[in-house]
Formats: sequence, structure tokens, C-alpha cells
Amino acid sequence: MHDTPPDDSPADQPSASPSPPAEKLRGLARTIAKAGWATRVNAEAMVREGRVRVNGRLERDPQLGVSPNADIRIDGERLVEAPRHYFAWHKPAHVSVGPGERDRRRAAPEGLPTGIPGLRPAGRLDAESTGLVLISNDAAWNANATGGAGLDKEYLVRVVGELNELELGLLTAGMRISRLGLVRPAAVGVEEMGEGWTLLRLVMIEGKNRQIRRLFSTLRHDVLALHRIRVGPVSLGELRPNQVRPLGPLEIEQIRRGNLKRRRHVAPRREGNGHAPPGAP
Repeated sequence: MHDTPPDDSPADQPSASPSPPAEKLRGLARTIAKAGWATRVNAEAMVREGRVRVNGRLERDPQLGVSPNADIRIDGERLVEAPRHYFAWHKPAHVSVGPGERDRRRAAPEGLPTGIPGLRPAGRLDAESTGLVLISNDAAWNANATGGAGLDKEYLVRVVGELNELELGLLTAGMRISRLGLVRPAAVGVEEMGEGWTLLRLVMIEGKNRQIRRLFSTLRHDVLALHRIRVGPVSLGELRPNQVRPLGPLEIEQIRRGNLKRRRHVAPRREGNGHAPPGAP
């Protein structure tokens, strides 16, 4: 009689414990920016200037991969998630906001608290335009405010000349513009017409560079004034040029979630609430 050999089938063998998932590394400068301490560009500069240590070691490579648990110190201060701050600013004319405007002067918004790291505007508004700009040190929130969440933006636009029905129809239908593709306002309304000028209210969804000025240039109506009065749920209200106000909790949350309600029609109206763009008679 032969002994039965032990069953060495895999089912009876102790299973090897699964290896722990590898830590996901993130670039050093990106980690600093995500924590709200600086913009990405400024974070890269901090690293290159030798102001950043990782686990006690001086690092000068902004792209260095670091783990979520790394001990990162900037000028000796440990990197922790910065408190988030959110503001509405009434940008005056001749002030730069966004890339491509470096030759213009930059303003220090009146009432913006000092000492908050990483504050930057959400998106752009060209130097000659005025009105509402949102500012925060929350990169994901800024991306939503810029256009990632489908938020609409409302403008008052004063142009040279009186627009006729055909031109208004073209604006409403949208026009294809070189390098921008189709540019179509979500809503168009005539506010007022004077001798040699027209004031319109436009609602835009996409944030293509200088799209409103290009629209009217295509129609051969020069823009005299371009004034943004609303971004999603946030209105300019009674803010005076260069003034700042903190946003309320509901405004902050609505931008974060994305307000996808889009107005398809803006009724012509006239208001005396301080929203008239510069140059209004």
C-alpha cells in the first residue's frame, strides 16, 4: 500500500498577500501650487531658488516626484494646505489680467488682504475691458470659474454705430472667426441706441480670447467699452473700480458645483444701477 502524496495544488497553498499599491507621486512645484501656496510658475521659481527642502534635503528640480506624505518645507516653514479665499474684484481699465498682458500695468486691488499665498485671477479680461474678475487661491475652483463648469458670463458692450436687424441676427446665430471657430453668444439684447452708438447685453458661455471684440470687428463695429457684470452666480453689484469683496458661501459653492443654467434670452432693459460701462453718456 502506497501513501498518498500530499496535495500541493495551488488552492491549498497560502495565498501571497497583495502588494500595497505604489504611492502616487506628484511634481514638487505642482504639489506646492495645489496646496494653495503659490501659482505654478511661482512655485517653480521657489524650487529653483533653493527655498524648498523635501524630507530635509534641498531640492532644485520643480518636476521632482514627491509622495503625499513627504515633509516639504519652504523657507523653513512646513507645507500644509493653505486656507482657501475667494474674492470678486472690479477691474479698472488699463490694468492687465491674464497671460499676454505683461506690458500693461498691474493693479493692487483695493481691499484685497495681504499675506494670502497663491492668489490669482480666474481667467482673463483684456487690459482695456472693465468689470468683474474672480480671484482665489484654489486652482480647481478657478478652473471652474474660468469655463470648466459651463458658467455663463454677462457683459455690457458699447459699440460704434447702430446695429440693424440683420447684424443682430448674425450675432445671435453666431459667426465663424479665424482661429476661434464658431463664436455664438448664448443671448443678445439691445439695451439702448444713441446717435452713432449701440449698447448691448451679451451672455457668453465659452471663454475664447477676445471673442467679443472679434465678433464686432467682423461686423465692422468698433468696441468703445466692454464691461463684465456677472460670472455665473456672482454679480458685480455696486463694487466701485478696483474695489474687492469676499464671496459668500453660496456663491463659492455654486461656482464649485457649476451653475449650468444658461439664459437663452436677455430682454432689453435699461438700468441705473452702476453697471453702465465706461464712456456711457
